[in-house]
Amino acid sequence: MSRLDVYLRSIKQLGALGAVLSSGQAVTLRFATGDRHATQITAHDQLVALVREIAPPAALEQIDRARPAGFELEASGGRWSVQVAPRPGAWHVTIDPVEPSAAPSVSSAAGPPPVPAARPSSRAATVPAAAEPSDMAIERGQYAATAGPAISGGSMLLDHLTAGGRAVYASDLYLNAGSPAFQRIGGELTATADRTLIDGDALSRELGQIAPNEARTAWAERGLAVFAYGDGAGRVRVTLTRDHRGPGAALRLLPAEAPPLAELGLDGVTDWLRERGLVIVAGPSGCGKTTTLAALVRALGEQRRRVVTIEDPIEIVHVSGWISQRAIGDHVPSASDGVAAAMREGADAIAIGAVQSAADAAAVVEAVAGGHLVLTTLAAPRAGVALDRLLDRLPPEQRELARTLCVDAYLGTIGPIMTREGRSFEVAPGRHRIA
Repeated sequence: MSRLDVYLRSIKQLGALGAVLSSGQAVTLRFATGDRHATQITAHDQLVALVREIAPPAALEQIDRARPAGFELEASGGRWSVQVAPRPGAWHVTIDPVEPSAAPSVSSAAGPPPVPAARPSSRAATVPAAAEPSDMAIERGQYAATAGPAISGGSMLLDHLTAGGRAVYASDLYLNAGSPAFQRIGGELTATADRTLIDGDALSRELGQIAPNEARTAWAERGLAVFAYGDGAGRVRVTLTRDHRGPGAALRLLPAEAPPLAELGLDGVTDWLRERGLVIVAGPSGCGKTTTLAALVRALGEQRRRVVTIEDPIEIVHVSGWISQRAIGDHVPSASDGVAAAMREGADAIAIGAVQSAADAAAVVEAVAGGHLVLTTLAAPRAGVALDRLLDRLPPEQRELARTLCVDAYLGTIGPIMTREGRSFEVAPGRHRIA
């Protein structure tokens, strides 16, 4: 039995339409409803050995020249098409069933075969990454609502850490190879109860089990990626990093659902939600901007207002049918494209998850100029400077016009303040306060 047979058997057993194997990444299984990830990670040397075991001489000649190649073979009671895109240290192999009428072929291609992007979908219970591919299991979808004990799709390390962090009301967890985990509670950084040093290989493997395919690829190629997943108790936004010690990650622990404004003590801003204009949630990292914005969006949904959110990634999931959440990259190409679509649809309100670039700031100004209620978050030291910080993101030649557009529309800023005693808010009305 060849190494490929266990993958083919899993494709059949799970009812998949095909699979993608990438060096150092989890197996991607393709379904009619979208792509899913298995818990198994294929090492580069294993993938090379698999291909060399099954590829015909003509295809191997192309592969040895670092050129993409394709071929067909009979295996596991069917005929399969295999496409190989070899790159130094990172091969991509796609496996697809061949229709009975299709003729066998060996070919080379001008470029690598496309690797399907991960899409949200339901995941079943999983097995450890060390299991044989014949025992392949599918992870839970990154947008799936979950209940019960925290479970990240097979990562016992992350389950343990996020459960411990939530138990002490931590907002963030910081994981680095060769160091114990740290957490942020009430804005202050402190050690976790477990002072065990984190093994870099184990951390990379555990994070690879929950990360979407595109995030793993970006992490491997650029050393940085962001995604979100559900751990059973809420949502977790993960920023994957690398430094001189190896892999690392920052985990932002988010609630399972947005709190009501009354619970946060923000009843006084409900009047803002009845107007058209700009509301900024501003403050330093970890103060609760995401949760506050989600509470505003929830309030709009409860008022039966049509809300479109543009996020990267989707963080706190809303169940209201009045709210449409769209992730940049998965559902809209960019913040600007998302805003344009929302305006064409006649949305009552547009929420842009965060202003981090000139393009994000331009999208906010565009939505404000279109006469919509616009909500966004911004990293700023205090609420009073939020609008200036937003406009500073724009190129200098665009700032004066943007300021003119935003002055009259500026409803105000909400500044969450997080301490060990709890969360409070600085609320700064904006209209008629800007010179």
